[in-house]
This record gives sequence, C-alpha cells and structure tokens, in this order.
Amino acid sequence: MKFRFLKYVCAAILACGLSVPAMAAQPSPVDLTGEHWKLSSDAEKQAFLYGASNIVAIEQLVAEKMGTKASPFVSAWIRAFGGTSWKDMQKQLDDWYAAHPSESARPVFDVLWYEFMAPAGK
Repeated sequence: MKFRFLKYVCAAILACGLSVPAMAAQPSPVDLTGEHWKLSSDAEKQAFLYGASNIVAIEQLVAEKMGTKASPFVSAWIRAFGGTSWKDMQKQLDDWYAAHPSESARPVFDVLWYEFMAPAGK
C-alpha cells in the first residue's frame, strides 16, 4: 500500500517536472505566472495541468483511504474542473490571460483559485 502511494506521488512529481522546460532558460521563479504560461507549448501547459490534477487525485484518494474529507482545494478543483479535459482547462487559462493582459505576472494557481475554483463553490 505504501509502495503504491509512493509510486503515485513520484508519478505526480514527474508530471509536474515536465512543465518546467519552458522556464529552464530563466532564473527559477517562485510561481508559474501568466508570462511563463504564455511562453509554454500546449504540451507543457497540459503536462502542468496533468500534474496538478494527479496531485488532486492523490490527495482525494488519501482522504478517502483515511476516512477524512478532502481539502477545500481538492473539493474546489473537483467542482470547477471535474469532467473537464486538460485541453479545455488549458483553453480556459489561455482565454483568461488573453482577456487580462495586464495581469500576466499573476501566478497560474492564483488565477485557477480565484477565477475558477472559488467561484465554482458559490
């Protein structure tokens, strides 16, 4: 059981690492921003979303196994993006950054939370 959990965590970390090549030539930023997002290829964007989705799935699985509630982040992610493809999630982010060019320095997770996930819970 622990080995399988560790395998899932390693897979999620690897998937997140696939989204880094677009930023490799620059100093390591604290957060992935809209600027990085716009410079990334479709494959890199979807790899980022795949990694984030896997982490959400792992956290939900662990909460279920432990008999606890999923975190507010996981619950909001599922409400906002449950059943949404990574390509559609990518388009939502692409469209949001295109509609808000003055906010390109805003971190991607900030946009995901405040513009998509939190409103889905209301």
